[in-house]
Amino acid sequence: MTADRRLGAAGSGFAMMVTATLPWFVLCGAATSVGIAQAALEAAIAHVSGARLQHLGSSLADIPGVRARLAEAKIRILQTRALLYEVADQVAAGAPEAQLGVLALKASAGEMAIDVTDEVMRACGGAAFSKHLGIERNFRDARASSVMAPTTDVLKDLIGRALTGIDLFA
Repeated sequence: MTADRRLGAAGSGFAMMVTATLPWFVLCGAATSVGIAQAALEAAIAHVSGARLQHLGSSLADIPGVRARLAEAKIRILQTRALLYEVADQVAAGAPEAQLGVLALKASAGEMAIDVTDEVMRACGGAAFSKHLGIERNFRDARASSVMAPTTDVLKDLIGRALTGIDLFA
C-alpha cells in the first residue's frame, strides 16, 4: 500500500482504533445488548401474562416474585439505555470523558444483557428453554459482549487504571 492510501500517520493505527473505531463499535454493541435484553423481556412479559396455572386459576404474572424479576430486568435496561445515550453524546461531542465512558458502557451493557436474560429465564421457568419463546437464544446471545475483546474483566481493569491515574495502555 502506498502512503497516499494511508488513513493516518505511520504507526498511528492503535491510537486511531482507540479514538475512532472503538467508540462506535462499542456504541453499536451496547445498543445490540440493549436490544437483546429488551427482546427477552418482551417475550417473558408475553409468556408470564398468558401462561395459566390451572391448579391455581391464575397466571405466572400473578406471582409477586415473577413480577419483581421483570421489574428488575426493566430497570437494568433503562439504566444501560441512559448510559448508552450519555456516552453517545460524549463521543459525538469529542468530550474528554468519552474514552472512560466507552469502556464503562461496554462493560455495563454486556453484564446487563446477561443479568436481564438470566432474570427472564428465571421468571419463565422451564418454558424459557423452549425455542418458541426465543428467550433461550437471547440468553446465549447476551453472553457475546462480555467475552468479546476487550472482555468485561479487561475493561474493569482499564477503568480501574484510569481511576487511579495509571496509563491505560502502558
